[in-house]
Amino acid sequence: MTKEDEDAIRQIELRFNEAWGRHDPDGMVESLADDAQFVTVNGAWTRTRADFRDLMRRLHGASGPFRSSTRETPEMQVRFLAPDVAMMHTRFHIDGDIDESERTSIGLRVVRKLDGRSVAVHNIDVRPGRTH
Repeated sequence: MTKEDEDAIRQIELRFNEAWGRHDPDGMVESLADDAQFVTVNGAWTRTRADFRDLMRRLHGASGPFRSSTRETPEMQVRFLAPDVAMMHTRFHIDGDIDESERTSIGLRVVRKLDGRSVAVHNIDVRPGRTH
């Protein structure tokens, strides 16, 4: 578990943000394992990479709420659980959501070193005044 390993995990999040900004569902799923489960900030729970891609196509499409949004991650904390498994907590911001002009959220991503893919991702919105 080296600094290079930690940097590689951080790059997964940064590439996801870049794909989000391009509204590119294929790019967003690049880091997910085929059987990855993903829970969105709104509670949508996908159980495969293909299901998440379909959801992102709908949400980022011409009439989707994220069609003109951007995403950035100013905070990332990586913790290795084993030599080949890590988790990363993130704080990220989405601006330009049609339903909510801006949101701050916290995410958890579990990554395996074998193929550098996430096996689980869970995100939750931070609600003002509800941080206790």
